[in-house]
Amino acid sequence: MKTIFAALIGLHAAIHLIGFAKAFGWGDFPMLTDQFSRSHGLLWGLATLLFLLTLSLYILGRTSWPWIALLGVLLSQVLLIISWTDARHGTWLNLVILLVAIVALAKNNFDKKVSAEVATLYRTQEGIEKVAVTPAAVAKYPPVVERWLSRSGAMDFRNVEAVYLKQKGKMRTKPEGNWMPFKAEQWFSVKEPGFVWKTRVKMSGPLYLSGRDTFISGKGSMDISLSSLIPLIRATGDPKIDQASGIRYLAEICWFPTAGLEEYLIWEPQGANTAKAIFKPNPEISGVFAFDEDGNTVSFEAMRYRGSGGNGYLEKWMVRNSSHQNLGGLSIPEKSEVYWATADGEFHWLSLEITEIKYN
Repeated sequence: MKTIFAALIGLHAAIHLIGFAKAFGWGDFPMLTDQFSRSHGLLWGLATLLFLLTLSLYILGRTSWPWIALLGVLLSQVLLIISWTDARHGTWLNLVILLVAIVALAKNNFDKKVSAEVATLYRTQEGIEKVAVTPAAVAKYPPVVERWLSRSGAMDFRNVEAVYLKQKGKMRTKPEGNWMPFKAEQWFSVKEPGFVWKTRVKMSGPLYLSGRDTFISGKGSMDISLSSLIPLIRATGDPKIDQASGIRYLAEICWFPTAGLEEYLIWEPQGANTAKAIFKPNPEISGVFAFDEDGNTVSFEAMRYRGSGGNGYLEKWMVRNSSHQNLGGLSIPEKSEVYWATADGEFHWLSLEITEIKYN
């Protein structure tokens, strides 16, 4: 798709170059019946340069390309109106470039908001004292948790404050719905628990969903829009969203096991291979981890709010980990599947894989 759009910009630039060439008598162009003055031709040449600059910035991945494209489209459309009989069909190309540029600007604005939220996320843990966890303190944890912390490498990798990871996978919104591939980035703060998650979900053709989930200072929010432009879901300032986001954070500490050592978590034994984690600032945020005999996390279950406001309700939410790898120095789940336990049975709605992870 990117190659096709780049070719379209290049074609549009070439079409404007014809107007410049005709004005300066650089060839015979019978398709253009109007007479072009040299000053008129210079404007066609300027439009050509604007589209060539747009093309260069677009290929290089510069976020400024939509602004140059908008200038080019504006000038181009004025020239097309002046020479409407000969050049009116160029309007369709302008409309395509205009639409893509507007979507790109919306995406840039979305990314800027995410970057600001990530900065806020990391500021929340500034000044928090790093507390050394001794083996004696860990020995007070349920044996299965102690085994997990040892098996994962958390005891030798203690002072993790920030985590960045990338994911890929597929998701769907209803049991009979089509699977949609996605890619995502996520940032975690560990000393003051929180995260920012950004995703792009491919729909059909050029359409995509942009999504963002956050959990900052105990407050959750969710934002989903069509192509970063048309809002579909926005939820914030809701205790149900706060709880759901907190549950998500709790489930995902399996990717940075050192969080299991933090004082904001209380561990309660549930059985030989299970333990309950309770979020001390908000006990409503809790869930049960299950471990295998080697100390790997194999699943997580919790009652989590599904939906928000008056439509929100508690439902069992489950994460199952299918493989583990040593990534970034810690042994963590690499692949996971996520389910809702509905009245009609399990609804498998998400499968993901960690493709990259960095600590601190």
